[in-house]
Amino acid sequence: MQVSWLSGALGAFVLLLATPALAQDADGDVAYIQITGGSAARLPLALPGWKVLDGVDVGVRDSMLEVVRNDLRVSGYFDIMDANAFIEDSTAGIRPNEFDWENWRAPGAVGLVKASLVATEAGLEAELYVYDVAAGRDMLSRKLTGQLLDPRTLAHGISNTIVEAFTGEAGVFDTRIVSVVNYGQGKEIYLFDYDGENPRPVSRNGSINLSPAWSPDGSTVTYTSYRDNNPDLWATDLRTGRHTKISGHPGINAGAEWSPDGKEIVLTLSKDGDSEIYALEPDGSIIRRLTRQWGIDVSPAWSPDGGTIAFVSSRNGNPQIFLMKRDGTDVSQLVRLGGHNVSPAFSPDGTRVAFAGRDEGRFDIFVINLDGTGLRRLTQSSGDDEDPSWSPDGHHILFASSRDGGGKQLYVMTADGNAQTRITNGTGSFSNPQWGPKAR
Repeated sequence: MQVSWLSGALGAFVLLLATPALAQDADGDVAYIQITGGSAARLPLALPGWKVLDGVDVGVRDSMLEVVRNDLRVSGYFDIMDANAFIEDSTAGIRPNEFDWENWRAPGAVGLVKASLVATEAGLEAELYVYDVAAGRDMLSRKLTGQLLDPRTLAHGISNTIVEAFTGEAGVFDTRIVSVVNYGQGKEIYLFDYDGENPRPVSRNGSINLSPAWSPDGSTVTYTSYRDNNPDLWATDLRTGRHTKISGHPGINAGAEWSPDGKEIVLTLSKDGDSEIYALEPDGSIIRRLTRQWGIDVSPAWSPDGGTIAFVSSRNGNPQIFLMKRDGTDVSQLVRLGGHNVSPAFSPDGTRVAFAGRDEGRFDIFVINLDGTGLRRLTQSSGDDEDPSWSPDGHHILFASSRDGGGKQLYVMTADGNAQTRITNGTGSFSNPQWGPKAR
């Protein structure tokens, strides 16, 4: 990408960032907060310490509360207030009529979350209340349960519920991501909670493993591995840990992506000399060849309805992003500005494609409408920002960045490019992250 076209394109684009606003129901009462398209204004949210009841260690409470605070920070929707600004006495209750609203209006809170934790025979139970401070009313009350040995999962569930109270849609804090990780002994595929915590290896072969992809039901991860001295396509069943070779044609078997219905896998094969995109059965049987042009064709990505495939091709010279129908027909170039555009990823609603484009010698994350209009630049850091992957709800984008120096780390930002937050701790180098589907 050249500076001249990039500045012109983005200068002409008017970005309207939505401000969170209280939505009203038919009676005029506040129902939830509408956050559409952006996070320009964050909602001041008070998260006082939770009440600890029978059988719950204070340390467990504090660790869970920190998980929730981090989730809500990453969401980009909330300004988590400093606890030093709170004036309410610790003896105040969590239920309606058990506390004074003025104690929360005075420090400027718009939203308020109160909760208690208790250990039961079944596990851990949280009683949660979410309040609209300005209106002096409760927006949501709910009891959530979890396992005593897995408080993080319950904490993510609490975060999901808080987001639901304010936006009308539950958060995705209980989802998972996969990524290529280099800890200094080869490149392996690892599974993480969405926030980069709780790492678990998917591949364990000590070789080079690349390009992980989720099956639609979240039960399987495919990836390209050199474990047998050829870049073959493998699959790991996350329920059983079983590893299976799916495609082992001579040459490249790379960049696999599952169709939304789970019936096909598209990937690049070089078995006939040139790198072309094929559709395979989940067992590896070839269904059809999709591209037949000179040049490298790689990185296929499905639209949510399964009717369109975005891919990268060098057929016209430098790598650019193209679209084609599921059967390989009606090929068109999507991005026509810039000299090097790669790693397409459809938004969950199918209206936009995120990609990595090179400008001034570095890669940044961009989005573009499916008709080729509305090009927007989301990142502009001191390093390379690559490999975008949308959250299941379409409100966030996961990506890898070298902005901090050393190995690449994983970041999450809102879909408008705000609230760019690092979720990995600086250990190792990360690439090819993929955000998994919602839990079923």
